[in-house]
Amino acid sequence: MNANSWYLSMIISIFIAVLAFVFGTKVFGYETHQQAREVGIFIGLWAPTFGALGIRAQLNTSNKT
Repeated sequence: MNANSWYLSMIISIFIAVLAFVFGTKVFGYETHQQAREVGIFIGLWAPTFGALGIRAQLNTSNKT
């Protein structure tokens, strides 16, 4: 994957995390607010990983040229 795909994945994970954290009981059908918040936090932790992978991909392509 190229760096832009990883950065897009990072933005999408942030968006889904906010949706799950704030509106999880209505949008995703979680039973309690606590469960929705836990899932939102879990998905939100993916964003730094995707960002790091984007930086790695960007540095990897710049080293090849």
